[in-house]
Amino acid sequence: MLLTCTETQPVQATPSFSDSEASTWRLPPVVVGRSAVDDPHSGNSKEGDNTAWEMRQLQQRAEERMPDWKSLWLVNYLVFLLVLNVEIVVPTADQYAQTLGAGETFSGLVIALTPFFQGLIGIPMNYWMLRSGISLKTILIVMVAGSILGNILYALAGLMRSKIAILCARTLIGICQCQLGGPIYIAKAVGIKKRTRVLFVFSTMATLAFTAAPLLAALLEIFVKQLRIENLVLDSDTVPGWFMAFAYYLFLLKVVFFFENPEDENPKEDVGKNVPSLAEALDTDPPVESLWTSGFLVCLFAAFASSLTNTMAIVFFVKLAEKTWRWSVSVTAFALAGFMAVVSLLSLVSSRLAKLVEDRKGLQFTSCIGAACSLITIPFSKNWPAAAITVMFVGLLLVQSSASVVKNYAYALCPKIVAPRFKDRAGAINMISLMLGRGAGAQLGAILTSVSFAGSQFCTYLFLFFLSWKFAAHLKQHEKAT
Repeated sequence: MLLTCTETQPVQATPSFSDSEASTWRLPPVVVGRSAVDDPHSGNSKEGDNTAWEMRQLQQRAEERMPDWKSLWLVNYLVFLLVLNVEIVVPTADQYAQTLGAGETFSGLVIALTPFFQGLIGIPMNYWMLRSGISLKTILIVMVAGSILGNILYALAGLMRSKIAILCARTLIGICQCQLGGPIYIAKAVGIKKRTRVLFVFSTMATLAFTAAPLLAALLEIFVKQLRIENLVLDSDTVPGWFMAFAYYLFLLKVVFFFENPEDENPKEDVGKNVPSLAEALDTDPPVESLWTSGFLVCLFAAFASSLTNTMAIVFFVKLAEKTWRWSVSVTAFALAGFMAVVSLLSLVSSRLAKLVEDRKGLQFTSCIGAACSLITIPFSKNWPAAAITVMFVGLLLVQSSASVVKNYAYALCPKIVAPRFKDRAGAINMISLMLGRGAGAQLGAILTSVSFAGSQFCTYLFLFFLSWKFAAHLKQHEKAT
């Protein structure tokens, strides 16, 4: 039997072939390097290659994207002001409490209320506002305005002679501190390849605020005393409130004129949203991803531990210097500013070295170093000679440096190890953990003794090292991280 051409075939005649020949007929093999003349499908192949190349270029640009420098600078400036607002009252909190007839516990409460209510109410409220579609710029304007009112109330509390007014002022400041804005902006506007370094710089700005806070407190006290301004409205206790209100006002003007909301970091997702996944194509249920993985919990504890030990060390040092060593407020503030300046420098250097070390290994190494350095803070003499004070000073410096770097890695790891759809939520929860640690550290630093302080620091970092080593496999970057 012979096969002949039908009407649906091309006009060009094709030779007939037998059934035996048909049974052995196959498509010609694809030859690599065949020219466009020989291969009729080479045009489609080139188009596919071009599309794949363009997708790789888009992905590379997305991973290395950077936002407008003015907006990024304002975000870093914001975290500087937020930390400064918490820490600038530390040198004078005890003196302010005594003026109003309160004790050490009250002064610790004044410091702790701001980060505590920031984590309890402020950050969840900011996250809800973002999820409701309110722009980040609008949130910043509203929150900064609230911080201005809170600082004015704190400054007027001396005039009212009211301890309740101070507590309400610090609570309002905590609720209106939009610390979530920085990590959310960086997660949306900065590519994943540059995010670790940017977050290290972001965290370094917070460390610089720890340096500037006691320095400004000392300078403001000297300024007020030199001008002999000591009244119920303006004195060395209330001047930090007036200063922070003015600083926030200047920042508010910059936000209004220069800040730009971050663009969507994944505009290309709409292109392929109708493309089924492999699990859908095979008609199987896709794996359910959860936010609460072991790696994410380790990041939360790292954020909590770093802020806990950081604030605890600062408050403990101020209490030790003023109560035990009998240093004045100015000398204590200058000493605190000096060693926090060194901590800031070390944190900035670590941002340059971050690309040389994997994030999880850096977390393990730094937590191990922190546990070792905390042993230096154990006092070897009850009389506190100059040598004992020097050793304690060096120990606190090393512990603060370790806490700063641990916080940097907690910032960087959190949005990387979770699925992209959990990134904003993970950042909010991580920031809540950070604020709760800061509030707990302020309260503990005011009541711990020298031995209990060193023991708590050692146990905290040793436990963090164990967790980061035990769950190291869960601290890897998510395969779809952006």
